[in-house]
Amino acid sequence: MRTIPRTGRYYRVCDPSWTDCCDGQYAAKFGGRWNPPESFPTLYLNRNVDTARANARRIYEGEAFSLFDLNPVMRPHLQIIDLAPCEPVDAITDEGLRDLGLPTTYPDGVGWDVCQPIGKRGRDSGVAGIAARSAALSGGEELALYSLDNARKRQRLLFDDWYLGLR
Repeated sequence: MRTIPRTGRYYRVCDPSWTDCCDGQYAAKFGGRWNPPESFPTLYLNRNVDTARANARRIYEGEAFSLFDLNPVMRPHLQIIDLAPCEPVDAITDEGLRDLGLPTTYPDGVGWDVCQPIGKRGRDSGVAGIAARSAALSGGEELALYSLDNARKRQRLLFDDWYLGLR
């Protein structure tokens, strides 16, 4: 599996009721794009605030109400994270996608059922995670982080401060 170097500032959209936004147990239990249900802790991070905003909106796609219809205290928070240098699997570049057996049009038409076994194989081989093109924002980047010790929590921001305030 090809890897790609990653470090620096990342962002995690989190439910306001969460005590610890860097707890990967929810994803371990229910799964996500790059980890199957009942598997291993994973933090799903966004490379920038625009991608975090897109992921926050995506949660409500197809629902009868939107993110802005929620009671303001129920709107998602944003955990700022400093990522230590690491080498996640490359699901960003065309070469990395081909190496994984994914189409270069990823994420278009590629479901979780295809991604989860790739993520498990990567996790089992000891990689830090999977850096991937965002399914929520064209040109965005996300990181499914398996090496949770690589994430250092910084400030946690309320919705109005991050969604409306940060550029």
